[in-house]
Amino acid sequence: MTTRERFRHYLDDGRPVLLDGATGTELYNRGVFINRCFEAANITDPELVLALHRDYVAAGAGALLTNSWGANALKLAGHSLEEKLEEINLAAARIAREAAGDEIFVAGAVGPLGRRIEPWGTLSAEDAFRAFSRQIACLERGGVDFLFLETFSDPNELEQAIRAAKAAAPHLPVAASLTIDLAGNLVHGGSLEQAIETIDACGADIVGLNCSVGPQPTLSAIERVKRLTARPLSVKPNAGLPRQVEGRTIYMSTPEYLATFTRNFLQAGVQFVGGCCGTTPAHVKTMAQAYRHFMAMRGGRETIDVAPREKHQVRGGAGSADVSAARSHEERSEVRRVLFAEKSKWSARIAAGEKVYALELLPPSGVDMGPLLERTQKVKAAGIDVINIPDGPRASSRMSTILAAVMIEQRVGIETILHYTCRDRNLIGMQSDLLGIHAVGLRNVLVVTGDPPKVGNYPNATGVFDVDAIGLTRVVHQLNGGIDVGDRSIGQPTALSIGVGVNPVHRDFDYEMERYRRKVDAGAEWAITQPVFDAADMFRFLEYVEKHSVRIPVIAGIWPLTSLRNAQFMHNEVPGVSIPDEVMDAMSRAGSRDEAMRTGVEIASELRRRLEADVQGFQISAPFGRIDMALAVAGPRRP
Repeated sequence: MTTRERFRHYLDDGRPVLLDGATGTELYNRGVFINRCFEAANITDPELVLALHRDYVAAGAGALLTNSWGANALKLAGHSLEEKLEEINLAAARIAREAAGDEIFVAGAVGPLGRRIEPWGTLSAEDAFRAFSRQIACLERGGVDFLFLETFSDPNELEQAIRAAKAAAPHLPVAASLTIDLAGNLVHGGSLEQAIETIDACGADIVGLNCSVGPQPTLSAIERVKRLTARPLSVKPNAGLPRQVEGRTIYMSTPEYLATFTRNFLQAGVQFVGGCCGTTPAHVKTMAQAYRHFMAMRGGRETIDVAPREKHQVRGGAGSADVSAARSHEERSEVRRVLFAEKSKWSARIAAGEKVYALELLPPSGVDMGPLLERTQKVKAAGIDVINIPDGPRASSRMSTILAAVMIEQRVGIETILHYTCRDRNLIGMQSDLLGIHAVGLRNVLVVTGDPPKVGNYPNATGVFDVDAIGLTRVVHQLNGGIDVGDRSIGQPTALSIGVGVNPVHRDFDYEMERYRRKVDAGAEWAITQPVFDAADMFRFLEYVEKHSVRIPVIAGIWPLTSLRNAQFMHNEVPGVSIPDEVMDAMSRAGSRDEAMRTGVEIASELRRRLEADVQGFQISAPFGRIDMALAVAGPRRP
């Protein structure tokens, strides 16, 4: 009988299996630097990987996971190793099989792709499916006995991994494992119960939890999982939460502590028990002792007696399943949305078909709001509709845009458009901010991904990018329906007017248009373009959106140039800006500083007039705070 056939018998009979421990943290402990690709060690230092697997076999593990968790095309590309994908995965399976021999099972480890997929990220479900399929096919060819899809926080991504496993390796059982936080929720938000239902429905053969937290929270969460699925269960907790001790990351759970919880997991009906980050061969050795003791106490029986349970059965009270299901449906039910025209004055004017004007002003780089408020008073007096406030443009650090917008609206009495980037906050912080933005009375939000920190003044800062502008648009749209990112009701819905950015002169026009379409599909209600300097570029964009029915109101971005040097900088160093040669020539002919600014205003004003009949309005920048130039481009406005 082959190991694949024997594993299937184990799975069907409910016989417990002790998995191995951590791979990544152990390779790090054995000298693989943190900035290296751990999976590349399969071909650069196979003896090191083999020694680790053999240590786990000697400790008593009944199954080894291949060193292939991050060996997918997207993650390998980050190390310039994508062309080595097949070699790395085949080596991972070969090395594990060499250590396992004919008695120990080998699981092909598959982790997340490292990029969020739709609807919260930029990666399409189809591309995710293809990436998973490519890796899984290699592991299947390498001879693994089953697949272990682990450390997934997004059930949508895990669904594509399961689909890929069923397609690329239809004869291999599939374990699907989620990662949770201390409260038992998915790390990126969302209901554990709904995620389990999703992966159960996808046909995962084994359902489980791994990573992020230690044994105790995992045990509490697996009890919840048991109520939702009749599938065999797996757990691979970390060796507790990591702590920084004298500059090193240490996992504090002792081998004896893991052994205690191994017994608890087995007694709870978990069939596959192992360890994740921080667990070592020493941990697995004590876990193996607990495993053998558990088996001996059962009189030599090697199957787990688990009472039959129906999917979604909730124990602990008559009718509780129905109540739970009803509550879950109620939590996910949208409430009445605020109509677009009722969200703000800006929205009302757009809905009424009026031409709208926004003027962009930067928040201060220090604490003094005086100059900005003074400029804002003049802008309001000139009849501009809103003040547009960029959020850390080019990864700069300025006063909170939320605070600046509140002070402008309260002290000056003119509406604002608040830029909100994905760069600086995780998904939890974004949702908190958005709820606060609504509560404080701000209504107009322009959702943007944000420039990466490396382009700004703080290149060593960390960009978060939990989601991009597409995903964040969907978050705001969902909050406007009274539902948070975890599909829970927030009661009163937000009433945020949702704007997005678009670049008509992007170097990859088709790519930009596809992203724009997805933003509109996600719930965008209006768009502001990057500054354009050529009417032909705008007309090309407008023809595209008309032809493909991507119709939301478009506000054209206009930037009056101040000098030839300004034009050269914009063209060569500002991402997404392209200035035609004739504009460059016109700016080069300006003899003085004042003449250059007049030329810049004339070029921008002529562009505004040419676009007047084809766009909903204009967003005019005030370069270097020169509101006189911006107002001159806007022309006379209503009082």
